[in-house]
Amino acid sequence: MNRLTHSLQGFIRSLQISSTRLFAFVEGGIDRPFFDRLLFHACDQSKIAYQITAIKEVSGSAGGKPALLNLFREFRRKGLLVTNAFGKAMACMFFPDKDGDDFTRRRVRSAHVVYSPTYDIEGHLYCCANMHRALADSCRITLAQAKVLIPNGDAWLYSVVDLWKEWIALCLISQKHGVNCGCTFDRVSDVNPDHLAPAEPTLITAYKNSLSTILGVTFQDLDRQFLRALQKVQNSLNDGVPLKYFKGKWLGHLMQLHLQRQPRIPDSNINSIGTRL
Repeated sequence: MNRLTHSLQGFIRSLQISSTRLFAFVEGGIDRPFFDRLLFHACDQSKIAYQITAIKEVSGSAGGKPALLNLFREFRRKGLLVTNAFGKAMACMFFPDKDGDDFTRRRVRSAHVVYSPTYDIEGHLYCCANMHRALADSCRITLAQAKVLIPNGDAWLYSVVDLWKEWIALCLISQKHGVNCGCTFDRVSDVNPDHLAPAEPTLITAYKNSLSTILGVTFQDLDRQFLRALQKVQNSLNDGVPLKYFKGKWLGHLMQLHLQRQPRIPDSNINSIGTRL
């Protein structure tokens, strides 16, 4: 079945003639139900009618953050962020993942663009939700058993970010310069042979050499960039926001590994825990 899409102009007209006043645009995936809940609570008392739209629903877009921000720029150019149409006041909001945009200084400055406080929405859920309850429901175990598997959810998050901080620093440098020599946020850590153990120094050095070569800078210059990025990650840990630069989608993989190394609880289910959690 073909997914429902509209031409851009037809889509804009559909917004204008509807009775909805607040339009929220998201990247897709888990974002749509997340922001649906968020706006339900935010708009409930004021009775503001709202609509959540994933970017793939608009004009056959390929989806993702670039398409979302391009739509924002188009709406801004057309004066559609706040407007009146057919006697109705309406406003548009855009909710992209922050990714590393604060590190690379590429954040869009607008009251109509609201970034996730963490690298992505998945990370935000891990920070704010009840991990033990979610783990119990996902694994079909009791709350007490979940607390044995991970005694302290916050401490577990801090520990995995601390283990991967060198990989994050390498990924931030790669993202900042728009290059790819293997250290990107699209991959799990390649400098932690055991993903639940510290990074291997020789592997870190190898990636530094690759980055210095592809960027045309000396190893010393690259190392200074690496130390600055590493300090940013360490600051996020010190400031109590461990997932500021850590990709939340990585956590499902790490949770799977962690649970596989724990004593197996009979009749529990840890398969594909990352997706279900």
